[in-house]
Amino acid sequence: MAPDMMKAALCKEPGQPLVIEQVPVPTPTGRNVLVRVQVASLCHSDLLITSRKGGLTQLPQIIGHEAISIVEALGPDAGPLGIKLGDRIGAPLWQDMCLECWECKNIGPQYCAKMTIKGVNNAGYFAEYALVDAATAVVIPQIDGAGVVSPAQLSPIFCAGITVWDALERAQIKPGETVAIVGVGGLGEIATKYAHALGARVLGLDVHDGQLEGVRDGGSVDGILNTRELQPQDIRAKVAAMNHGKVADAVIVTSGSVAAYQTAISILRVDGRLMVVGIPHEPLPLDMGRVALQSIRIIGAKVPGSLGAMRCLEFSLRKGIFPKINPRKFQLEDINEMMDLMKAGRVHEGRMTVQFF
Repeated sequence: MAPDMMKAALCKEPGQPLVIEQVPVPTPTGRNVLVRVQVASLCHSDLLITSRKGGLTQLPQIIGHEAISIVEALGPDAGPLGIKLGDRIGAPLWQDMCLECWECKNIGPQYCAKMTIKGVNNAGYFAEYALVDAATAVVIPQIDGAGVVSPAQLSPIFCAGITVWDALERAQIKPGETVAIVGVGGLGEIATKYAHALGARVLGLDVHDGQLEGVRDGGSVDGILNTRELQPQDIRAKVAAMNHGKVADAVIVTSGSVAAYQTAISILRVDGRLMVVGIPHEPLPLDMGRVALQSIRIIGAKVPGSLGAMRCLEFSLRKGIFPKINPRKFQLEDINEMMDLMKAGRVHEGRMTVQFF
């Protein structure tokens, strides 16, 4: 039985350190289930959300949207959705979808206008307990080999992993195609692994040597390039030189910088696919003449719903693909240090996780 109070990390004022406090354990209503959080992982968007420009309006707010948890109690409407007490689950960050609108029924509940977002306007996972909408929950299967996979390895899959998986699915990557990943930090690192496992030739581009060396040492890229001092035309020439004279069939951009998107456009072939994952922080000038004349396809990708998450999880478990995890076992009291390390660009050391039990 869950206690009355729990420890949680709250954002009380954007741009200020998070505060660790005792708060009431929530009661599950409707489709919600109460979970005991086993592991929660830090995402770069947590930094953006809690910054002065992050737009977090419901304060104080428990942050965090990546976690692996154990179901402790069911809301009155959760049972028919197949979630049981004791299930180990993960979930995309979308919650409280209506499941009745045109978007929910025809495209996916992740586009529902009524949804809430974990760690933004729905209490997040950097707490000992949390609520999860059973309609989004994905049960972690008990399959051969799953016992050696740690919850810390699974947690980032439910944001970073499923986001780049959505991009790869939408890009319809075929074996033998060249996929360039622009930005090989947290999202890009696992994107290189998925693309490699799909049979693509994978090129990693970044402006940080540490991140490039990390994916090179991981064995999931066929070539790396630091683009920091290069102009777009030079980047295109170097990509072709390392790829038997060919440029990229598809480019997945995980960075939000203008330079990253200019790089992506410059290295695509005719009728290539530009996958938009990283959200630009400023207006983005693109050579739309080039887009038109070379029939470049620009395709958005985002965190999918539970069906996309299930496909990604199954592929990850079957292929043994998981994000690189920082070996340090952080506690909730370390959350502000974790955020400082991420701000300092230490993502090449692995995803940082808080392990509750």
